[in-house]
Amino acid sequence: MQIATPTTPAVITLSRPRRAGVAAFACRPGWSSRVVPVVGLLVCSVLSGCKLIDQKTFDPSAGRRPIAHVPPASPAPPPPLPLASVRYQADPATWQPGLADIVRMALARKPEALFQVETLVPATGTPQAQAAALSAAGHAGGEAVADTIVSAGASSGQVEMSARTDPSIKQPEVQVFVK
Repeated sequence: MQIATPTTPAVITLSRPRRAGVAAFACRPGWSSRVVPVVGLLVCSVLSGCKLIDQKTFDPSAGRRPIAHVPPASPAPPPPLPLASVRYQADPATWQPGLADIVRMALARKPEALFQVETLVPATGTPQAQAAALSAAGHAGGEAVADTIVSAGASSGQVEMSARTDPSIKQPEVQVFVK
């Protein structure tokens, strides 16, 4: 400790023993020029091993191009139901009165209705046998149904006839559609 004398100005200096450690190191001149690069290198080396948080941290598929979802094709609409389905091999007295009533009701609702008479035969046998069955069924069943439609009040211009094979049926039949 120093005490002021008349010739020296009043300055009191207390000397403390220096502590070892960070405080002692920080008090030395030029400490920042040595510590900052070392701390910077330590921070960089520690952070280089870390994965930065980004959108892929929470959603691994982020940043990928989206794949368009193509829905499956919708099923085809069901075929229209026939107005009447006639097994023409049965006795005509069993199906003709019912068909005539149906035709009259259709004409009452729509006088210009078009009746499509379609003769169906099972698709079995050779193509020649199928052609013969179509011809016989068209003459026997298709014409009988068309004659019943005309006698119920439709004009002959309102009746169309066709014949085809159908693998889903077991016996020949005639279907009547209305348009």
